[in-house]
Amino acid sequence: MFKRLPGDEARNLVTTTPGTAVVFRPAVIRTPAIITLIIFTWRILTGCVRLVWRHPVATLVTSTPGALTLAYGWQTALLLLAPVPTGLLAWAATDRLSFTRLIGLRLLAWWRLTWIYRRHWQPVMIVSGLGRHLWGRDYLPRLGKLTCRHGPTWSPYACSKDSRSPRMRPGWLTGTV
Repeated sequence: MFKRLPGDEARNLVTTTPGTAVVFRPAVIRTPAIITLIIFTWRILTGCVRLVWRHPVATLVTSTPGALTLAYGWQTALLLLAPVPTGLLAWAATDRLSFTRLIGLRLLAWWRLTWIYRRHWQPVMIVSGLGRHLWGRDYLPRLGKLTCRHGPTWSPYACSKDSRSPRMRPGWLTGTV
């Protein structure tokens, strides 16, 4: 029922010398658990430092409520933090045009950049021929910034740092207008 194929006997032979004609399998060195834990802890610490370095405002915004709650209790933290969103909502309700111009369009552009354009950037650049795939790596132009203009369509403009043209067409990547 089972047919023997050429090389079946050589599959069971193992050697650690790369110059032989039989199957090569590298020697496995068992790493002590303490070294693994030290490396894991070091990677977590460097990741946290890198997170604070690259995104200081987002880290401050997310850690401030927790720090205030730990230091003064949740009631004090709520009293200190509630005026900010309440003030923004009051501003948006009373003067919609200035709120949209100064905050709303920037938030809309940030949301579109992170949720729509960044997720679809790599496949679209490869399919359109603007990116290169060499030796298992994708080389793409960087997505620089996204700005939204005020108007009836709220069309975004995506700008690439490496491209020759300063602007791409609105809604070009995902079909959003």
